[in-house]
Parts: sequence; C-alpha cells; structure tokens
Amino acid sequence: MKQYDVVRVAAIRDGRFTRERPQYQRHPQVGDVGTILEVYGDAFEVECSEPSTGVTIWLEAMFPDELQSA
Repeated sequence: MKQYDVVRVAAIRDGRFTRERPQYQRHPQVGDVGTILEVYGDAFEVECSEPSTGVTIWLEAMFPDELQSA
C-alpha cells in the first residue's frame, strides 16, 4: 500500500479507539473506506471523509493488518 491508495478497514485491534476525538465525527469501523495520507515505517495515516461534502469523519493511524485494498 502506498500514499493516496484507497483502502477498506478490514479489522481493528482490540481497544485501539477508546479515547474521545471531538474534532472528528466518530472512530473507524470495519468496512469504512478511506485514503492513505501518510506512510510510516509500520503504519499508515488514513482519512475517511464524507463523499458528498469532503468533511473528515475520522483520521487515524492504522496498521497494515487492519487494512485491505478497496
């Protein structure tokens, strides 16, 4: 996977998204589709946005085993 690839959330490691993130609408959920914005050594920064408005629903660092190509 590389920058700007469209990916689907395939799994979420237990307990990863428990803290409040008031700047976003919600946490990632299995089945969400997003775009890789940054590639790190062992993770990806992924943004999921509202298709009609472009408003960010969530923005999180995701591990490769949590994602699949969309």
